[in-house]
Amino acid sequence: MKITNLKTGISYQLAPGTQLEVERPNLFFNEWGEQTLPVDIPDSDWNQKALGYPDVTGMRKLPSDIQATISSGEYFSACRQAILKVKRKKTISTSFYLNEGSFLSQTAKASVQEVFADETIPGVSTVQQGIDFCRSLLSNEHEHFTIFPVIVDFDNNKRYVNRMENMDASGNIIDRRVEGTFNFYNSFPRIEVVDDINVKLDPGYYMSPFIRAPYLLRRIFSFWGYTLLENFFDVTEPFRSMAFVNNTIDSLVNGDILLSHLVPDCMCSTILNVFRKKFMCEFIPDEVKKTVSIEFFSDIANMKAEVDFTDCLTSELEFDVSAYQKVSLSSESVISDEYDTFDSTSDLKAKYPNACYNPVTGCYCRVGYNENGSLVQVICSSNIPYLDGKNSLKEKRITCPDAMFAILPETKEILGYSPSVYTRTRVSIPYIGEGRSLNSTLIVSVASNNDDESDEIAASNKEQIPMLALVYHYRDGYNIGTNRNYTVENKRFADYSLLYNGPDGIYEKFYRTYDNLLRNSMHPVKGDILLSDHQKMNIPSHRKVIIEGQELFVDKLKYYIGGNNEPVESTFYTTRLYEPVEIAISESQRFPTLANAYCWSVDKKTYDITEDEYNAELVKLNYGARDSDHLPTIYPPFPTKEQVAEGKFYYERSFAYYQDHRTGPRTFHRVVAKLRPIKTPY
Repeated sequence: MKITNLKTGISYQLAPGTQLEVERPNLFFNEWGEQTLPVDIPDSDWNQKALGYPDVTGMRKLPSDIQATISSGEYFSACRQAILKVKRKKTISTSFYLNEGSFLSQTAKASVQEVFADETIPGVSTVQQGIDFCRSLLSNEHEHFTIFPVIVDFDNNKRYVNRMENMDASGNIIDRRVEGTFNFYNSFPRIEVVDDINVKLDPGYYMSPFIRAPYLLRRIFSFWGYTLLENFFDVTEPFRSMAFVNNTIDSLVNGDILLSHLVPDCMCSTILNVFRKKFMCEFIPDEVKKTVSIEFFSDIANMKAEVDFTDCLTSELEFDVSAYQKVSLSSESVISDEYDTFDSTSDLKAKYPNACYNPVTGCYCRVGYNENGSLVQVICSSNIPYLDGKNSLKEKRITCPDAMFAILPETKEILGYSPSVYTRTRVSIPYIGEGRSLNSTLIVSVASNNDDESDEIAASNKEQIPMLALVYHYRDGYNIGTNRNYTVENKRFADYSLLYNGPDGIYEKFYRTYDNLLRNSMHPVKGDILLSDHQKMNIPSHRKVIIEGQELFVDKLKYYIGGNNEPVESTFYTTRLYEPVEIAISESQRFPTLANAYCWSVDKKTYDITEDEYNAELVKLNYGARDSDHLPTIYPPFPTKEQVAEGKFYYERSFAYYQDHRTGPRTFHRVVAKLRPIKTPY
């Protein structure tokens, strides 16, 4: 066996019989990549020279991420070497990271900000150029950036970032029926009130572009010297347009726009884990070609195994009948809104058996009825974890290191005026939590009669956790960010949403295959395997293999390099679905959509009664006035198909009321309301 330091070109001196034990885990089931167990090499002058003298205490920088190659017979692999411990004049303890291990060992050592350093958006060196650049993003066609309105918490208030309005030449908001220019509200000087104090805002505040998620991925890989191959996220909407939201309210105010202010505050490995956990995919590097491909678990599970390990097996297989599991999906944090929260849709269903799902608003709701008709009550948003709680299977918890934003409607408190005054189309805006100012200190006017007096508001520095958003081009000439795949006009613009639940959600699109296996298979299998040098180099650990006629997932492949090629125990998972096969109920079965549910129709009739009959009534309401009383709203279960076919009346209720007339005596009436099951979309 020969191990060569590529920087010096020197091959290390190895003790006789030195052997490397390698573990190659399947990244779909493990958090680390291919690497060797620690091994000792002699602390000779030759090896010290090759390594840059790692035992010299006076060195300014210890050697790290040493590029090396390992060869033994037909086997050859590029790798990265880590020095673990040096025992002077005796041994140097070291490990080697190969393939995925080499790649992952790098991404955990740099932040996303380091990828961009002091890089700015080309062609932007003044505030006006920054505003013009943001305006150019309104078509949602820029390959690397986009822009849409969001709401942040700043100075103890909700503030509108990237606000768009119809304005005249002086920046005054005008009715949309009047000719004007649709523009960023903060492209003009503004004054806002903070704790009853006027704050002067120059143009460019509360504006920030957002970086596309596929572009950020590509830049991270490029930083480490890899080329990301064209993949699902590059060619599939809405992911091709997907963006990472940032909470910087003053990214433009210095003239240039720092890209490091537009990206999440985290390590590069965290961004990769957002994709891995959210979409059940893996990044597969080729250390020779320096390329990275993206593969999805559902695709791998549906592929036929091409490699047969039966002849490599040197022992009997050990089969562990383990307990079945089920998937639990969630984000690290969720921005709260005004609705109730639930740990799962199963909990929601248990509390509200008549709940239904509205894919347009992304909310769960229930339909109620009074004597005048139906009304829809929103129960909660769709920003809740996925968990099918109908059985007691152990949970396989998968937590994505991101945040889910809430969706808020435009309100007078945020806009500063009532949207209806200006015939504004009411839209929903992502509420992303705390905002931050990284480039400025706002100046506050203290005395209304003295413009020269001012105080400073300290800059906020809230970190930005990774937060993904889908984005579509809105009919009014700007973009809307969302986590669902329906527009405000009830149009389905994509086949995927970023919600964990729902028919187009993360579970159904990316995790159901994995969940089916957890519920019905994935039993650990162990066996001693003896691989050839060719197999050690070429068999991917994320693909299925065949052993004794059965397709198995690799969990961890183990093998030796150098010395005698000996068998070593490797682990696998079963893929056959064992009977009785159990699958999670689909969200469309658990929650009918609001538009397709069987529903009730209110049949109301009014009868004239006498005053004595009125006095005998148990329920009397002030009915027919401007502020009429109503019967309490009831929320019955959805009618069944059989009830719809029968067409009978249910839930009869009545009340009495009287009317005073300008001419003539007071009259008395009884209202009788019944519900009849029908099949009519709301």
